[in-house]
Amino acid sequence: MSAVTGRDPSKWKVVGWYYDGNYWPTTSEFKEAAETLKRKPGPNVDGLWTSTDQQGEKLPLDHLYPPTAVQPDGPRFRLDREENYIEWMDFGFFISNHKETGLQLHDVRYKGERIIYELGLQEAMAHYASQDPLHASSAYLDTSYGIGTSQWNLVDGFDCPSHSTYLNTSFYISEMTHIHPNSLCLFEHDTGYPIQRHLTGTHASATKNIVFNVRSVSTVGNYDYLFEYTFHYDGSISVTVRASGYIQGAFWSGDGDYGFHIHDNLSGSMHDHVINFKLDLDIKGRKNSLLKTEFVPITKVYPWSEGQSINTMNANRSYVTNEDDGKITWAKNGAAAYAVVNKDAINDFGEAPGYAISPNSGSTGHLTVQSSTALGQSANWANHNLYALQQHDTEPKSAYAFNSYDPHHPAVDFNEFFNGESLDQEDIVIYFNLGMHHLPNTADLPNTVTTKAVSSMLITPQNYFAGDISRRTMHQVRVSYDEKSNVTDVKMFGTKQLTCAFDMKNVSPKLDTFVGELQIPKFPFNPSGSLQTNPGG
Repeated sequence: MSAVTGRDPSKWKVVGWYYDGNYWPTTSEFKEAAETLKRKPGPNVDGLWTSTDQQGEKLPLDHLYPPTAVQPDGPRFRLDREENYIEWMDFGFFISNHKETGLQLHDVRYKGERIIYELGLQEAMAHYASQDPLHASSAYLDTSYGIGTSQWNLVDGFDCPSHSTYLNTSFYISEMTHIHPNSLCLFEHDTGYPIQRHLTGTHASATKNIVFNVRSVSTVGNYDYLFEYTFHYDGSISVTVRASGYIQGAFWSGDGDYGFHIHDNLSGSMHDHVINFKLDLDIKGRKNSLLKTEFVPITKVYPWSEGQSINTMNANRSYVTNEDDGKITWAKNGAAAYAVVNKDAINDFGEAPGYAISPNSGSTGHLTVQSSTALGQSANWANHNLYALQQHDTEPKSAYAFNSYDPHHPAVDFNEFFNGESLDQEDIVIYFNLGMHHLPNTADLPNTVTTKAVSSMLITPQNYFAGDISRRTMHQVRVSYDEKSNVTDVKMFGTKQLTCAFDMKNVSPKLDTFVGELQIPKFPFNPSGSLQTNPGG
């Protein structure tokens, strides 16, 4: 361990030596102890266990080509590449890409009416714990490395379906424009389960669940983050993060306080991922409120219960009225829901229309560590699941890429945003956290799998539309039958039946080129003389 915090190299010094659970304050003591150490862990050496190539016994029938998505009539969305504007069904929105925070969504509308002013990543953190000083002090704030600058060419047919539409991203650093080709993808896909279905004594009905995705992948050091915004037929929008890549491991210390023993001399270091997003909803205007709805157990005597107490539950509705109450942790058993609503735009049934925010899949945890020594005041957005604030142009984001350089005196301290301001029919901004508590095990070798390393939030209409707007799609069916189970009618609602053969060459992954970075200098400006590098170079 060394002290190199000052600018004068003559004052830098070694303050101690740590090895295999033992600490020596001086170099001479360490040298003396090294001669008599009984345990000397060997190195962790790369081998088959760190290779991402195919290995092991082949899976049964895996030689057959897997199911593949096709779009027989071409894309069902519109893209304006000049304006970065996208339309799918009745959704319309703009996208942008920031070198620090990556993919962002703007002015999301449905049938021309704004739902979201802004939706995008703010910060991604990985906080480790260990008995050794390196991992004990490891708390990464990844925007300092660049979420947007870490987006590279996507692997067609693997990172995204081969029928995807790809977009380039670009950023400007040090008098140089950097272009990363094919680093965003847009695509529809069939989820494989219906968005609606029901069976009665006379008919069965079902509706295809087709969604539209905007996806990017950022490789920040050892981790790969897959960011995805998904649009649904019913007006919902989901935000999903998946993680893969190599874990940051540590030497196995002989105990399991901080991780499993997962290879010869390797421990999987426990850590939290917390990934913060900003969501600025505008529900039928900018003036909104935050409605809390709780499922509450009650005991009640009803007029019909003849004096007997009935153990049941009811829905308790209240409003989060000010910022002091705007730091929210998800309720036990998921018994409370939150929605941004407009109390001044009551619908025909007396309800305030809005959009609810709720966990969707995987875990949506916040930081386990309280008052982190490593993070100081640099990531106060990570301590709860959800935050509600009054919008101010002087508070544009919850974090800043330079926060990690002086974590105890950060450029942006999220706690300073909270000063008791009203949330009653004001311009409200929501910040929410995705993430996971990760205790790596042998299944994380060689890479973490996205099966478990996933977190998602759902932004869904609540009393916003008159009914289920997914009924508008033609891609549904009603199968009618008689009392003897004979099919009497099949109603397809205008969907055409495809009978032609499909050329699979149209959906074969295009892997013959894998483009890195295109660099165009400002001085002298000469696009034809640009420099191309390898991905990650």
